[in-house]
Amino acid sequence: MTKKCIKKLLFILIAFIFIFSITANVFASDGGINLNTPTNTTNTATTTGTTTLEVVENNVCTIDVEDIAHFEKKITEFNESEKSVTLTLTLTNTKTIEESQKDAEIFFVIDNSSSMTEAYVGDITRKQAVINSANSLVEKLFEANPDIKIGIVGFSSLDSSAGETEGTINDANLRLELSNSEDNVKNAINNLSELKVGPRTNIEAGLTIADEHFSSDKNVDRYIVLLTDGVPNNATDGTFATYSGNVATRTKAKLEEIESAGINIIGAMINLNSEEIEPTTQKTYRALSEEIFGTEENSTISQYYYVPDSEIEDTIVNDIFNNLIVRKDNTLKNITIVDYFPQEIIDNFNFEYVASPNIGTVSQEVDTTNNSITWNIELLSEGETATLSYKLTLKDDYNKEIVDQIIKTNTHVDITGENNGNKLENTSDVSPTVRVKFKDTTIADKVIPQTGSNFDILFVIVISILAIILVTRLVYIKRNRK
Repeated sequence: MTKKCIKKLLFILIAFIFIFSITANVFASDGGINLNTPTNTTNTATTTGTTTLEVVENNVCTIDVEDIAHFEKKITEFNESEKSVTLTLTLTNTKTIEESQKDAEIFFVIDNSSSMTEAYVGDITRKQAVINSANSLVEKLFEANPDIKIGIVGFSSLDSSAGETEGTINDANLRLELSNSEDNVKNAINNLSELKVGPRTNIEAGLTIADEHFSSDKNVDRYIVLLTDGVPNNATDGTFATYSGNVATRTKAKLEEIESAGINIIGAMINLNSEEIEPTTQKTYRALSEEIFGTEENSTISQYYYVPDSEIEDTIVNDIFNNLIVRKDNTLKNITIVDYFPQEIIDNFNFEYVASPNIGTVSQEVDTTNNSITWNIELLSEGETATLSYKLTLKDDYNKEIVDQIIKTNTHVDITGENNGNKLENTSDVSPTVRVKFKDTTIADKVIPQTGSNFDILFVIVISILAIILVTRLVYIKRNRK
Protein backbone atom coordinates (compact mmCIF):
# COMPACT_ATOMS: atom_id res chain seq x y z
CA MET A 1 0.00 0.00 0.00
CA THR A 2 1.43 3.29 -1.00
CA LYS A 3 1.75 6.23 1.32
CA LYS A 4 -0.74 8.12 -0.76
CA CYS A 5 -3.33 5.32 -0.38
CA ILE A 6 -2.80 5.21 3.35
CA LYS A 7 -3.47 8.94 3.63
CA LYS A 8 -6.66 8.56 1.59
CA LEU A 9 -7.82 5.70 3.74
CA LEU A 10 -7.13 7.66 6.91
CA PHE A 11 -9.01 10.72 5.58
CA ILE A 12 -12.00 8.57 4.62
CA LEU A 13 -12.05 6.95 8.05
CA ILE A 14 -11.94 10.28 9.88
CA ALA A 15 -14.66 11.71 7.63
CA PHE A 16 -16.83 8.68 8.25
CA ILE A 17 -16.45 9.03 12.02
CA PHE A 18 -17.32 12.76 11.84
CA ILE A 19 -20.39 12.20 9.66
CA PHE A 20 -21.58 9.34 11.82
CA SER A 21 -21.33 11.42 14.97
CA ILE A 22 -23.32 14.31 13.49
CA THR A 23 -25.99 11.96 12.17
CA ALA A 24 -26.35 10.26 15.52
CA ASN A 25 -26.80 13.61 17.29
CA VAL A 26 -29.36 14.82 14.77
CA PHE A 27 -31.44 11.72 15.07
CA ALA A 28 -31.15 11.85 18.83
CA SER A 29 -32.51 15.40 19.06
CA ASP A 30 -35.31 14.97 16.51
CA GLY A 31 -38.56 14.10 18.29
CA GLY A 32 -40.22 13.22 15.02
CA ILE A 33 -37.71 10.64 13.88
CA ASN A 34 -35.83 8.24 16.11
CA LEU A 35 -34.98 4.87 14.89
CA ASN A 36 -33.73 3.75 18.27
CA THR A 37 -35.85 3.25 21.36
CA PRO A 38 -34.63 5.85 23.88
CA THR A 39 -33.54 4.69 27.26
CA ASN A 40 -34.32 7.99 29.06
CA THR A 41 -37.48 10.19 28.61
CA THR A 42 -38.95 13.24 30.37
CA ASN A 43 -42.84 13.78 30.82
CA THR A 44 -43.71 17.52 30.58
CA ALA A 45 -47.58 17.30 30.65
CA THR A 46 -49.46 20.18 32.49
CA THR A 47 -53.19 21.09 33.21
CA THR A 48 -53.06 24.82 32.68
CA GLY A 49 -55.83 26.81 30.91
CA THR A 50 -57.85 30.04 30.85
CA THR A 51 -61.37 30.21 32.32
CA THR A 52 -63.84 32.91 31.25
CA LEU A 53 -67.45 33.68 32.05
CA GLU A 54 -69.83 35.11 29.48
CA VAL A 55 -73.42 36.29 29.49
CA VAL A 56 -75.34 34.23 26.97
CA GLU A 57 -78.65 36.08 27.20
CA ASN A 58 -79.68 38.80 29.61
CA ASN A 59 -83.25 37.57 29.59
CA VAL A 60 -85.25 39.89 31.79
CA CYS A 61 -87.53 38.07 34.19
CA THR A 62 -90.73 40.15 34.48
CA ILE A 63 -93.90 39.56 36.47
CA ASP A 64 -97.00 41.77 36.39
CA VAL A 65 -98.72 41.57 39.76
CA GLU A 66 -102.28 42.06 38.54
CA ASP A 67 -102.48 45.68 37.38
CA ILE A 68 -100.91 47.03 40.57
CA ALA A 69 -97.19 46.27 40.46
CA HIS A 70 -94.38 45.23 38.13
CA PHE A 71 -91.47 42.93 39.06
CA GLU A 72 -88.21 42.73 37.12
CA LYS A 73 -85.00 40.72 37.53
CA LYS A 74 -82.04 41.27 35.23
CA ILE A 75 -78.23 41.38 35.04
CA THR A 76 -77.19 44.94 35.86
CA GLU A 77 -73.40 44.41 35.94
CA PHE A 78 -70.96 41.95 34.36
CA ASN A 79 -67.33 41.82 35.52
CA GLU A 80 -65.28 39.77 33.07
CA SER A 81 -62.04 39.78 35.07
CA GLU A 82 -63.84 38.87 38.29
CA LYS A 83 -65.98 36.28 36.48
CA SER A 84 -69.10 37.64 38.18
CA VAL A 85 -72.57 38.91 37.37
CA THR A 86 -74.70 41.22 39.50
CA LEU A 87 -78.44 40.71 39.36
CA THR A 88 -80.97 43.29 40.50
CA LEU A 89 -84.55 42.61 41.56
CA THR A 90 -87.05 45.47 41.53
CA LEU A 91 -90.71 45.60 42.50
CA THR A 92 -92.59 48.81 41.64
CA ASN A 93 -96.09 49.73 42.74
CA THR A 94 -97.26 51.26 39.46
CA LYS A 95 -100.39 52.84 40.91
CA THR A 96 -100.83 56.42 42.04
CA ILE A 97 -103.02 57.53 44.92
CA GLU A 98 -106.53 57.35 43.52
CA GLU A 99 -109.29 59.42 45.04
CA SER A 100 -112.75 58.37 44.08
CA GLN A 101 -116.14 59.59 45.20
CA LYS A 102 -119.74 58.98 44.38
CA ASP A 103 -121.75 61.93 43.20
CA ALA A 104 -121.71 64.21 46.23
CA GLU A 105 -123.43 67.34 47.53
CA ILE A 106 -121.64 69.43 50.12
CA PHE A 107 -122.74 72.56 51.96
CA PHE A 108 -120.12 74.73 53.62
CA VAL A 109 -121.80 76.39 56.64
CA ILE A 110 -119.41 79.18 57.69
CA ASP A 111 -119.49 81.37 60.80
CA ASN A 112 -119.75 85.12 60.08
CA SER A 113 -120.04 86.36 63.65
CA SER A 114 -118.00 89.23 65.11
CA SER A 115 -115.51 86.96 66.92
CA MET A 116 -114.33 85.65 63.54
CA THR A 117 -113.28 89.13 62.45
CA GLU A 118 -111.85 90.27 65.79
CA ALA A 119 -109.34 87.43 66.23
CA TYR A 120 -106.21 87.19 64.12
CA VAL A 121 -104.15 84.34 62.73
CA GLY A 122 -100.82 85.88 61.95
CA ASP A 123 -101.50 89.07 60.00
CA ILE A 124 -105.01 88.12 58.81
CA THR A 125 -108.30 87.68 60.64
CA ARG A 126 -109.51 84.25 61.64
CA LYS A 127 -112.36 84.67 59.18
CA GLN A 128 -109.94 85.29 56.32
CA ALA A 129 -107.84 82.28 57.35
CA VAL A 130 -110.98 80.15 57.19
CA ILE A 131 -111.97 81.62 53.80
CA ASN A 132 -108.50 80.95 52.35
CA SER A 133 -108.50 77.37 53.64
CA ALA A 134 -112.03 76.74 52.40
CA ASN A 135 -111.00 77.88 48.91
CA SER A 136 -108.04 75.46 48.94
CA LEU A 137 -110.36 72.66 50.03
CA VAL A 138 -112.73 73.46 47.17
CA GLU A 139 -109.87 73.24 44.66
CA LYS A 140 -108.90 69.79 45.91
CA LEU A 141 -112.49 68.58 45.88
CA PHE A 142 -113.10 69.61 42.28
CA GLU A 143 -109.77 68.13 41.25
CA ALA A 144 -110.77 64.80 42.78
CA ASN A 145 -114.31 64.92 41.39
CA PRO A 146 -115.23 67.56 38.78
CA ASP A 147 -118.91 66.63 39.07
CA ILE A 148 -119.17 67.42 42.76
CA LYS A 149 -121.74 70.04 43.82
CA ILE A 150 -121.06 72.55 46.58
CA GLY A 151 -123.28 75.18 48.21
CA ILE A 152 -122.44 77.99 50.66
CA VAL A 153 -124.34 79.18 53.76
CA GLY A 154 -123.22 82.01 56.05
CA PHE A 155 -124.51 82.47 59.57
CA SER A 156 -124.17 84.78 62.58
CA SER A 157 -127.16 86.74 63.84
CA LEU A 158 -129.07 89.84 63.03
CA ASP A 159 -128.33 92.93 65.10
CA SER A 160 -131.03 93.56 67.69
CA SER A 161 -129.39 96.85 68.61
CA ALA A 162 -130.22 98.03 65.10
CA GLY A 163 -133.85 97.00 65.43
CA GLU A 164 -133.40 93.63 63.76
CA THR A 165 -135.02 90.49 65.12
CA GLU A 166 -132.55 87.90 66.39
CA GLY A 167 -133.17 84.25 67.04
CA THR A 168 -134.84 83.29 63.76
CA ILE A 169 -133.99 81.43 60.61
CA ASN A 170 -132.94 84.81 59.21
CA ASP A 171 -129.76 84.67 61.31
CA ALA A 172 -128.38 82.58 58.40
CA ASN A 173 -128.58 83.08 54.66
CA LEU A 174 -127.99 81.02 51.56
CA ARG A 175 -125.01 82.45 49.65
CA LEU A 176 -124.95 79.82 46.86
CA GLU A 177 -127.21 76.98 45.80
CA LEU A 178 -125.50 73.67 45.05
CA SER A 179 -123.20 74.26 42.09
CA ASN A 180 -120.60 72.28 40.13
CA SER A 181 -118.80 75.49 39.11
CA GLU A 182 -115.56 75.87 41.02
CA ASP A 183 -115.42 79.58 40.22
CA ASN A 184 -118.93 80.21 41.51
CA VAL A 185 -118.20 78.34 44.73
CA LYS A 186 -114.99 80.23 45.40
CA ASN A 187 -116.64 83.58 44.63
CA ALA A 188 -119.42 82.84 47.12
CA ILE A 189 -116.86 81.98 49.80
CA ASN A 190 -114.87 85.13 49.13
CA ASN A 191 -118.02 87.26 49.29
CA LEU A 192 -118.54 86.22 52.91
CA SER A 193 -115.96 88.84 53.82
CA GLU A 194 -118.34 91.54 52.53
CA LEU A 195 -121.34 90.45 54.62
CA LYS A 196 -122.54 92.42 57.57
CA VAL A 197 -121.16 90.84 60.72
CA GLY A 198 -123.63 89.83 63.44
CA PRO A 199 -122.80 89.91 67.15
CA ARG A 200 -123.90 86.36 67.98
CA THR A 201 -123.85 82.76 66.68
CA ASN A 202 -126.92 80.88 65.45
CA ILE A 203 -125.61 77.48 64.32
CA GLU A 204 -129.11 75.99 64.24
CA ALA A 205 -130.15 78.52 61.56
CA GLY A 206 -127.11 77.73 59.39
CA LEU A 207 -127.70 73.97 59.62
CA THR A 208 -131.40 74.38 58.82
CA ILE A 209 -130.78 76.45 55.68
CA ALA A 210 -128.26 73.88 54.37
CA ASP A 211 -130.53 70.94 55.17
CA GLU A 212 -133.41 72.50 53.29
CA HIS A 213 -131.40 73.00 50.08
CA PHE A 214 -130.04 69.52 49.43
CA SER A 215 -131.54 67.78 46.41
CA SER A 216 -133.98 64.92 46.78
CA ASP A 217 -131.55 62.50 45.11
CA LYS A 218 -130.95 59.71 47.61
CA ASN A 219 -128.14 58.17 45.54
CA VAL A 220 -125.65 60.92 46.33
CA ASP A 221 -123.44 61.36 49.38
CA ARG A 222 -124.45 64.46 51.33
CA TYR A 223 -122.24 66.44 53.70
CA ILE A 224 -122.32 69.60 55.80
CA VAL A 225 -118.95 71.15 56.64
CA LEU A 226 -119.44 73.42 59.68
CA LEU A 227 -116.68 75.97 60.28
CA THR A 228 -117.12 78.08 63.43
CA ASP A 229 -115.21 79.55 66.34
CA GLY A 230 -118.13 79.94 68.69
CA VAL A 231 -120.54 78.12 70.94
CA PRO A 232 -124.13 78.80 69.74
CA ASN A 233 -125.98 81.46 71.75
CA ASN A 234 -128.97 81.96 69.41
CA ALA A 235 -131.72 79.55 68.33
CA THR A 236 -134.43 79.81 65.68
CA ASP A 237 -137.31 79.89 68.17
CA GLY A 238 -136.55 83.45 69.26
CA THR A 239 -134.11 82.53 71.99
CA PHE A 240 -130.88 84.50 71.85
CA ALA A 241 -127.95 85.69 73.94
CA THR A 242 -127.84 82.52 76.01
CA TYR A 243 -125.30 79.70 75.94
CA SER A 244 -127.28 76.86 77.42
CA GLY A 245 -130.80 75.71 78.00
CA ASN A 246 -133.01 75.94 74.95
CA VAL A 247 -130.23 77.06 72.56
CA ALA A 248 -128.06 74.05 73.37
CA THR A 249 -131.01 71.66 73.28
CA ARG A 250 -132.31 72.87 69.91
CA THR A 251 -128.86 72.95 68.30
CA LYS A 252 -128.05 69.40 69.39
CA ALA A 253 -131.48 68.19 68.26
CA LYS A 254 -130.92 69.71 64.81
CA LEU A 255 -127.54 67.95 64.54
CA GLU A 256 -129.10 64.60 65.41
CA GLU A 257 -132.02 65.15 63.02
CA ILE A 258 -129.73 65.88 60.09
CA GLU A 259 -127.44 62.94 60.86
CA SER A 260 -130.40 60.55 61.10
CA ALA A 261 -131.49 61.68 57.61
CA GLY A 262 -128.21 60.36 56.21
CA ILE A 263 -126.38 63.68 55.97
CA ASN A 264 -122.86 63.58 57.40
CA ILE A 265 -121.77 66.60 59.43
CA ILE A 266 -118.07 67.41 59.75
CA GLY A 267 -117.41 70.16 62.30
CA ALA A 268 -114.32 72.24 62.92
CA MET A 269 -114.58 74.12 66.21
CA ILE A 270 -111.83 76.70 65.98
CA ASN A 271 -109.82 77.83 69.00
CA LEU A 272 -112.48 77.05 71.61
CA ASN A 273 -110.86 77.91 74.90
CA SER A 274 -110.75 75.09 77.42
CA GLU A 275 -109.88 77.49 80.28
CA GLU A 276 -111.86 80.70 79.67
CA ILE A 277 -115.12 80.80 81.69
CA GLU A 278 -118.39 81.92 80.15
CA PRO A 279 -119.84 84.28 82.84
CA THR A 280 -123.53 83.34 82.70
CA THR A 281 -122.99 79.57 82.95
CA GLN A 282 -119.66 79.43 84.80
CA LYS A 283 -118.55 76.78 82.33
CA THR A 284 -115.64 76.91 79.90
CA TYR A 285 -116.48 77.50 76.28
CA ARG A 286 -115.00 74.11 75.47
CA ALA A 287 -117.32 72.43 77.98
CA LEU A 288 -120.36 74.24 76.56
CA SER A 289 -119.44 73.06 73.06
CA GLU A 290 -119.02 69.47 74.18
CA GLU A 291 -122.55 69.49 75.65
CA ILE A 292 -123.79 69.92 72.08
CA PHE A 293 -121.21 68.32 69.79
CA GLY A 294 -119.69 65.78 72.13
CA THR A 295 -115.97 65.06 72.28
CA GLU A 296 -113.63 64.09 69.48
CA GLU A 297 -113.67 60.54 70.84
CA ASN A 298 -117.46 60.41 71.32
CA SER A 299 -118.96 62.86 68.87
CA THR A 300 -122.60 63.73 68.25
CA ILE A 301 -121.79 64.21 64.58
CA SER A 302 -119.87 62.23 61.96
CA GLN A 303 -116.53 63.93 62.57
CA TYR A 304 -115.59 66.64 65.02
CA TYR A 305 -112.34 68.62 65.30
CA TYR A 306 -111.21 71.03 67.99
CA VAL A 307 -108.81 73.20 66.01
CA PRO A 308 -106.26 75.73 67.33
CA ASP A 309 -105.71 78.76 65.11
CA SER A 310 -102.31 77.41 64.06
CA GLU A 311 -103.95 74.30 62.54
CA ILE A 312 -106.83 75.89 60.62
CA GLU A 313 -105.33 75.32 57.19
CA ASP A 314 -104.08 71.77 57.80
CA THR A 315 -107.36 70.64 59.34
CA ILE A 316 -109.64 72.12 56.68
CA VAL A 317 -107.47 71.43 53.62
CA ASN A 318 -106.25 67.97 54.58
CA ASP A 319 -108.19 66.34 57.42
CA ILE A 320 -111.65 67.40 56.26
CA PHE A 321 -110.72 66.60 52.66
CA ASN A 322 -109.81 63.06 53.68
CA ASN A 323 -113.23 62.66 55.32
CA LEU A 324 -115.01 63.82 52.18
CA ILE A 325 -113.05 61.69 49.71
CA VAL A 326 -112.91 57.90 49.56
CA ARG A 327 -109.38 56.81 48.75
CA LYS A 328 -108.87 53.60 46.83
CA ASP A 329 -106.35 51.35 48.51
CA ASN A 330 -103.66 50.62 45.92
CA THR A 331 -101.03 49.51 48.42
CA LEU A 332 -99.43 46.07 48.35
CA LYS A 333 -99.13 44.33 51.69
CA ASN A 334 -97.35 41.26 53.07
CA ILE A 335 -95.31 40.69 49.92
CA THR A 336 -93.01 37.67 49.70
CA ILE A 337 -90.56 37.24 46.81
CA VAL A 338 -88.76 33.88 46.62
CA ASP A 339 -85.86 33.53 44.15
CA TYR A 340 -84.82 29.92 43.42
CA PHE A 341 -81.37 28.92 42.09
CA PRO A 342 -80.35 25.82 40.07
CA GLN A 343 -77.88 23.42 41.67
CA GLU A 344 -75.14 24.43 39.19
CA ILE A 345 -75.22 27.95 40.64
CA ILE A 346 -75.16 26.74 44.23
CA ASP A 347 -72.21 24.37 43.59
CA ASN A 348 -70.04 26.53 41.38
CA PHE A 349 -70.69 30.17 42.30
CA ASN A 350 -70.16 32.25 45.41
CA PHE A 351 -73.23 34.27 46.46
CA GLU A 352 -73.16 37.67 48.15
CA TYR A 353 -75.52 40.63 48.52
CA VAL A 354 -74.36 43.87 46.93
CA ALA A 355 -76.47 45.94 49.33
CA SER A 356 -79.37 45.53 51.73
CA PRO A 357 -82.83 46.00 50.21
CA ASN A 358 -84.12 49.57 50.43
CA ILE A 359 -87.51 48.26 51.57
CA GLY A 360 -88.16 45.10 53.55
CA THR A 361 -85.86 42.33 54.76
CA VAL A 362 -84.13 39.42 53.02
CA SER A 363 -82.76 36.08 54.22
CA GLN A 364 -79.10 36.41 55.21
CA GLU A 365 -77.93 33.49 53.08
CA VAL A 366 -79.19 30.98 50.55
CA ASP A 367 -81.51 28.37 52.02
CA THR A 368 -79.89 25.13 50.83
CA THR A 369 -83.01 23.08 51.55
CA ASN A 370 -84.63 24.55 48.45
CA ASN A 371 -81.80 26.70 47.02
CA SER A 372 -83.59 30.01 47.49
CA ILE A 373 -83.54 33.45 49.08
CA THR A 374 -86.69 35.10 50.48
CA TRP A 375 -87.42 38.82 50.40
CA ASN A 376 -90.27 40.09 52.62
CA ILE A 377 -91.91 43.51 52.16
CA GLU A 378 -94.60 44.47 54.67
CA LEU A 379 -95.98 47.43 52.69
CA LEU A 380 -95.34 48.91 49.24
CA SER A 381 -97.23 52.17 48.78
CA GLU A 382 -98.35 53.76 45.54
CA GLY A 383 -95.41 54.82 43.39
CA GLU A 384 -92.78 53.11 45.58
CA THR A 385 -90.01 50.88 44.18
CA ALA A 386 -88.22 48.22 46.21
CA THR A 387 -84.77 47.03 45.04
CA LEU A 388 -82.37 44.22 45.93
CA SER A 389 -79.04 43.26 44.29
CA TYR A 390 -76.74 40.26 44.68
CA LYS A 391 -73.59 38.99 42.98
CA LEU A 392 -72.71 35.53 41.66
CA THR A 393 -68.95 34.90 41.29
CA LEU A 394 -67.46 31.77 39.70
CA LYS A 395 -65.48 29.67 42.18
CA ASP A 396 -61.83 28.83 41.49
CA ASP A 397 -62.54 25.13 42.04
CA TYR A 398 -65.64 24.93 39.87
CA ASN A 399 -66.70 21.61 38.38
CA LYS A 400 -65.26 21.36 34.84
CA GLU A 401 -68.38 19.49 33.74
CA ILE A 402 -70.27 22.79 33.56
CA VAL A 403 -67.90 24.14 30.88
CA ASP A 404 -69.80 25.19 27.73
CA GLN A 405 -73.16 24.56 29.38
CA ILE A 406 -75.76 27.35 29.37
CA ILE A 407 -76.64 27.95 33.02
CA LYS A 408 -79.79 29.75 34.22
CA THR A 409 -79.11 32.17 37.06
CA ASN A 410 -82.40 31.14 38.66
CA THR A 411 -84.96 28.44 38.03
CA HIS A 412 -87.97 30.63 38.84
CA VAL A 413 -89.29 33.49 40.97
CA ASP A 414 -92.49 33.37 43.04
CA ILE A 415 -94.35 36.45 44.33
CA THR A 416 -97.26 36.50 46.78
CA GLY A 417 -98.99 39.44 48.45
CA GLU A 418 -102.28 41.15 49.27
CA ASN A 419 -104.28 44.09 47.96
CA ASN A 420 -107.56 45.12 49.57
CA GLY A 421 -107.68 41.73 51.26
CA ASN A 422 -107.28 39.87 47.96
CA LYS A 423 -104.51 37.28 47.73
CA LEU A 424 -102.08 37.74 44.84
CA GLU A 425 -99.87 34.94 43.47
CA ASN A 426 -97.53 35.11 40.46
CA THR A 427 -94.52 33.19 39.14
CA SER A 428 -92.03 33.24 36.24
CA ASP A 429 -89.29 30.87 35.05
CA VAL A 430 -87.62 33.35 32.68
CA SER A 431 -83.97 33.79 33.66
CA PRO A 432 -80.75 35.48 32.53
CA THR A 433 -78.21 32.83 31.44
CA VAL A 434 -74.41 32.54 31.58
CA ARG A 435 -71.76 30.12 30.28
CA VAL A 436 -68.32 29.10 31.53
CA LYS A 437 -65.63 28.78 28.85
CA PHE A 438 -62.25 27.03 29.25
CA LYS A 439 -59.32 27.39 26.81
CA ASP A 440 -56.83 24.53 27.24
CA THR A 441 -53.18 25.64 27.20
CA THR A 442 -51.81 22.26 28.36
CA ILE A 443 -48.41 21.10 26.81
CA ALA A 444 -49.01 17.70 25.19
CA ASP A 445 -47.18 14.60 26.57
CA LYS A 446 -44.25 13.47 24.37
CA VAL A 447 -40.94 11.62 24.66
CA ILE A 448 -37.93 13.87 24.41
CA PRO A 449 -34.93 11.68 23.48
CA GLN A 450 -31.56 12.31 25.05
CA THR A 451 -28.38 12.92 22.99
CA GLY A 452 -28.37 9.30 21.83
CA SER A 453 -27.76 5.77 23.11
CA ASN A 454 -24.72 5.58 25.37
CA PHE A 455 -23.86 2.18 23.91
CA ASP A 456 -23.98 3.48 20.32
CA ILE A 457 -21.71 6.36 21.14
CA LEU A 458 -19.28 4.17 23.01
CA PHE A 459 -19.26 1.68 20.15
CA VAL A 460 -18.45 4.41 17.61
CA ILE A 461 -15.68 5.76 19.76
CA VAL A 462 -14.10 2.32 20.29
CA ILE A 463 -14.28 1.40 16.62
CA SER A 464 -12.83 4.77 15.67
CA ILE A 465 -9.92 4.37 18.08
CA LEU A 466 -9.23 0.81 16.87
CA ALA A 467 -9.37 1.95 13.27
CA ILE A 468 -6.89 4.76 13.95
CA ILE A 469 -4.60 2.37 15.77
CA LEU A 470 -4.82 -0.15 12.95
CA VAL A 471 -4.11 2.38 10.27
CA THR A 472 -1.22 3.83 12.26
CA ARG A 473 0.24 0.34 12.76
CA LEU A 474 0.02 -0.51 9.12
CA VAL A 475 1.79 2.71 8.22
CA TYR A 476 4.51 1.98 10.74
CA ILE A 477 5.08 -1.63 9.44
CA LYS A 478 5.20 -0.43 5.88
CA ARG A 479 7.82 2.12 6.61
CA ASN A 480 10.06 -0.36 8.48
CA ARG A 481 10.00 -2.82 5.59
CA LYS A 482 11.30 -0.16 3.31
